[in-house]
Amino acid sequence: MKFSLQQTIRRALSRIFDNPQLFLTITVALAIVVSFVYISDRFIGIARDAQDRLVNVRVGSLQDAFTPLAASFIDDPVKLQGFMRGIAERNPTITEFNILGSTGGEWRIVNSLDEKQIGTTPQGQDFFLSLATADPTNSFTVEEVQGTERFFRTARAITNASGTVIAVALTRQTLSEADRSIAASIQTSVLILLIILILLLFLFFHHARIIDYTALYRRLKEVDSLKDDFISMASHELRAPLTVIRGYIDELKHVPTLKSEAADMIDRIDRSADHLNLLVADMLDVERIEQGRMSFDMKLIDPSAVVREVCDSFRPVAVKKGLTISCDMQEGITIRADAGRLQQIMTNLIGNAVKYSDKGEITVTSKAERDDIVFRVGDSGIGMTAEEVSHLFSKFNRAPSDRVRSEVGTGLGLWITKQLVEAMSGKISVESIKGVGSHFVVQFPIVRSS
Repeated sequence: MKFSLQQTIRRALSRIFDNPQLFLTITVALAIVVSFVYISDRFIGIARDAQDRLVNVRVGSLQDAFTPLAASFIDDPVKLQGFMRGIAERNPTITEFNILGSTGGEWRIVNSLDEKQIGTTPQGQDFFLSLATADPTNSFTVEEVQGTERFFRTARAITNASGTVIAVALTRQTLSEADRSIAASIQTSVLILLIILILLLFLFFHHARIIDYTALYRRLKEVDSLKDDFISMASHELRAPLTVIRGYIDELKHVPTLKSEAADMIDRIDRSADHLNLLVADMLDVERIEQGRMSFDMKLIDPSAVVREVCDSFRPVAVKKGLTISCDMQEGITIRADAGRLQQIMTNLIGNAVKYSDKGEITVTSKAERDDIVFRVGDSGIGMTAEEVSHLFSKFNRAPSDRVRSEVGTGLGLWITKQLVEAMSGKISVESIKGVGSHFVVQFPIVRSS
């Protein structure tokens, strides 16, 4: 467990130092936390000092106002006690309020809010009282702590008209309310700090995840680049031997003494070579499209002739499967397109319709609708589910059904078709019902004569 923890910590530190952004995020987070703690501590210290001074000044002001009054009523304890009670009620922080007089050098309480203390001698206050009597014009304060509660004890001499000290006013003020306020501020600060820490941790982990995604994206880009390089290399390397194979096949087909069995084998080799040639052509098209090197010879053309030619080229294959192909083109429409690429598009769509239909009719139509010419290629084949349709134009996508997998294909044809259609300012879509058939719709803008 210890070794595993050390490894985890080592990996985490290595990851942080290997990623400057993570290191910067942690540094900023620590700086924010340290700054917040320092500022909060300073603020609380300043607030506590200010609160203490405020209490001190308030009591001093009270005593400044009280001592002249006390000197006038020192001989009237009832009225003096009434003044003391009034002051205590207006200042609830005062917990003790005593008037001390000196008799034979001994200080005794002569008046108090607590009548039980009258006549008693306060303990441990001699030095404090001597300070007050030595300087009658000022108040003297000391801090006391009782348990967890702090108090200020303040003494002020009471003098007669000639300036002679006749008594000392002694008060005790609790600081519990101020301390509670400061404690609440500390709790609030701690709560805010925890929230900041949580947010910073969330930011850190989110940042770490983004860095993970970035690293993964880079690796995927590298893999994708290697894959594209491999496809490009394989396509170009396969094209040369395929040309040689096709050349020998053509030569063998014209041998007069060729036996029927050998001729059948040559036909199979020829079909396989055709399939391999189409695969190489698809891979080369993918490479050109992804690298932006696909060329288009855009001209004003009548697409009906191109589509009819494609339909005618598939009729022999369709007849062998017991299918019919109907081609209903609206004449006299002009579009700007590459005739060769349009032929490639319709070859893919009509070829798929023939490939995945076992009976019925393949319908190919075109019709002007508003500003577009709309081509529709319909079949009565195996159809597709909505899930299959959603991935239909993805690269290397093939439906998972056994019927689709039984046919030879790369899953690139419809992706290439979509790229070609969109490159010529067109749109392509599909409507399909599983077990009923599919309808592919291709639209191109009509070019109207001025």
